[in-house]
Amino acid sequence: MNELVNRMGWTLEQRARIKQIFLLLTIAAVFGIGVSIALLVMGDSGGWLLLGIAIACWTATYLTLKYTRKSQP
Repeated sequence: MNELVNRMGWTLEQRARIKQIFLLLTIAAVFGIGVSIALLVMGDSGGWLLLGIAIACWTATYLTLKYTRKSQP
């Protein structure tokens, strides 16, 4: 029974890796938002597409991690 309890949930290494991946994605999203704002200031309408992609990717990852964490015991 004790072995089963030890296998439940995320390990410390898994949690650290998830935090690392989320930090890298957040940095990439901030960079993408900055580039998209620069494109919009220069008058390029492609900045809206880049802005949407950056926000959508970050939001999808955030929600996936949030609901996956809630489903873990």
